[in-house]
Amino acid sequence: MEKTVLITGATGGIGLETARALAARGFHVLLHGRTLEKARLAASGITGGRVSPVHADLSSQEEIRDLADRVRVNHPRLDVLINNAGVWNSEQLLTAEGVEQTFAVNHLAYFLLTGLLRDHLQPDGRIICVASDSHRQVKGIQFDDLNLDNNYHGLRSYAQSKLANVLFCYEYDRRKRDSTTICAVQPGLVQTDIGLKGNTWLHRLAWRVRRRMKGNKSAEEGAATSIFLASVADNPPSGLYWDDQFPKRSFSSSYDEEQARRLWELSEKLTGFRYSF
Repeated sequence: MEKTVLITGATGGIGLETARALAARGFHVLLHGRTLEKARLAASGITGGRVSPVHADLSSQEEIRDLADRVRVNHPRLDVLINNAGVWNSEQLLTAEGVEQTFAVNHLAYFLLTGLLRDHLQPDGRIICVASDSHRQVKGIQFDDLNLDNNYHGLRSYAQSKLANVLFCYEYDRRKRDSTTICAVQPGLVQTDIGLKGNTWLHRLAWRVRRRMKGNKSAEEGAATSIFLASVADNPPSGLYWDDQFPKRSFSSSYDEEQARRLWELSEKLTGFRYSF
C-alpha cells in the first residue's frame, strides 16, 4: 500500500532532497512550501513518484491549522510527518502572535502541526524532527526572555530553537501512549541557503564562507538520515537523537526533564493547543 509523507520546508535544500528520495521510493509526498506557487514549482521538478504541493506560512498559527485541516480532508492516510522547515534571522522579527519568528517557525510550528496531525497518523506512524547539534550552544531555554529582547542574536535564537526541537521530541516520547515513533535528526553542516534569506550582508557573507568549509555536507547527504528513518521497514526506536543514520547522545541540556516539561506547557499556552494522550 502506498504510504503518504508530509515534509515541511521542502521547496529547497534538505527538504527537497528528502521529497525527491521518498517519491522515488514509492511514497506519496505532500511537499510543503510557504506559498502554493513555490510548492508547485518544487513539485514539478520531481519525477518518478506522486507529489502533491501543499502550502502554509509556518510563522502563522492560523495557516498551520488550515494546513492540518487540508491534509486531514484531502489525504485520508498519513504515515510520516517530517518537520523539516527552518529559518535563521539576523535581526529579531516577531510573528502576529508576538513570538520571535525563529522560535515560532523552528519549534512552535513543529509542536502545533504534530499535535494537530497526531490522530491522523497511522497507528505505527513516524514523526521526524530536523534538529541540529547547534543546540549545544545554549544551556537552556530562556523562559524569562523567550524572544531574547534583552540580548538578541541570530545564532543564539537558532540554537535555542534547536534545543527546543530535541526537548520536544524527548518529552513527546515520555508522554505518548501509542505506537508512533518520534525521532530528532542532526543533519550536519549542510550547504543550504538558510543563512542567506533575509539576513544582513555580513551574515550572508559569513554563511557563504561557512558553506565552503571542509566537512560540509551536500543537501542530499544532509537528508540521508531523515530518508532512512522515514523509509526503513521496521519502526526505529522512538525518542532518540540521530546522526548519520545512527542514534547518538544529544548535549546535556536536552536531557533536563524539568526544562522539557516547562517548554511543553509554554508551547501549549503559546499555541492554544493542548495535547491529549
